[in-house]
Amino acid sequence: MKTYQKVYNLVRKIPKGKVATYGQICQILSLNPRVVGWALNKLVSSKNKDRPIPWQRVVNSKGRISTNKAPNIPLDLQKHLLKNEGIKFNTHEKIDLEKHLWKPR
Repeated sequence: MKTYQKVYNLVRKIPKGKVATYGQICQILSLNPRVVGWALNKLVSSKNKDRPIPWQRVVNSKGRISTNKAPNIPLDLQKHLLKNEGIKFNTHEKIDLEKHLWKPR
């Protein structure tokens, strides 16, 4: 199985209302965090409609969104999608990872 497909298969397992970090994904799959970022960035810029992959559920290790620097992703799109799933942000634009971090078995 190709590397990006491994990332996508794992990200599909993150339940609604939970997030995972880039580091968490790379640790599970033994990948560099940048590879995880590249895979998700490619996904966002593609059509991602047949079997949607919830790319928005992957955040940085501080519980912050990193996509606001990506030119192909509309500003605050990730935050909007996460808020629609019930994830709350504090006044410092951070997600409470104690509450929302996905803990795979």
